[in-house]
Amino acid sequence: MKFGIKNIFSSSETKGRDVLLTGIPRSGTTLACRLLSECPQVVALNEPMDRDKFPARAEALSAVDEAFRTFRKSLLRSGTALARTRDGRITDNAYDHSSGRRQRVVERTEIHFDKPLEAGFTLVLKHNAEFTLLLPEIAQGREVFAMIRNPLALLSSWSSVDVPVSRGKVAKSARLLPAFDSALEGIEGLLERQLFILSWYFGQYRGFPEANVLRYEELASSNGRLLERATQAPVPGHWDISEKNTNPLYDKESIQKAGEALLATEGHYWAFYTRADVEGLLNRLLQ
Repeated sequence: MKFGIKNIFSSSETKGRDVLLTGIPRSGTTLACRLLSECPQVVALNEPMDRDKFPARAEALSAVDEAFRTFRKSLLRSGTALARTRDGRITDNAYDHSSGRRQRVVERTEIHFDKPLEAGFTLVLKHNAEFTLLLPEIAQGREVFAMIRNPLALLSSWSSVDVPVSRGKVAKSARLLPAFDSALEGIEGLLERQLFILSWYFGQYRGFPEANVLRYEELASSNGRLLERATQAPVPGHWDISEKNTNPLYDKESIQKAGEALLATEGHYWAFYTRADVEGLLNRLLQ
């Protein structure tokens, strides 16, 4: 299915560009928000909308429209908006760096952006599960970008943090996409559920224009220049981004089990990554 996503190179409207950022949990969207907010005339809000804004599909779609209006107005008037922050500041990782099951260290707070903004600035709202669950309707006439990552890196990261996908769930799926939630609930076994979720996420992005799919690995290797697809302008040249796909915090026993299971399955992830990509990462992780 091809989505009616706005051409990313179309001319900006005087009211400003409204951009949606979504992606697979732990694919680097929090990092992308931090980097985007360092760009001139760009503000990227990490999960600014409260859960009560997503009671059901139709209401959620309307709430997204309202969120753009509300946050754009508050940013132009006072430089403030809501976002997930760590100690009131933008962060590039929502979880701590301890061993074992890492804990979430961000909360939704009001944040002040100390930067001049013109009326036509670019406003990015990021939600992973919610915006992906609302596809394809949420993409109609909008600029939408999706972040992806090597599927084995995702499974490895999921095992190290406490997020819904770590428990084989997708946040708000029962409210926003009941058919998917019902299918997921029919699967037994945590790893089997996670592989189903992983394939589903990748499958939602197969209709995206190639330029609107952002690979975490390319974000790192380009030192953030990949985000120029979203900013439509040069990004700062001082960024130095290290890829974290071989994070030493990942448990090797879980990695091997997940890698072997992943390579034995079919899924939408193979439309974006090859088995050689996964095998190569598996070998590096187990060294």
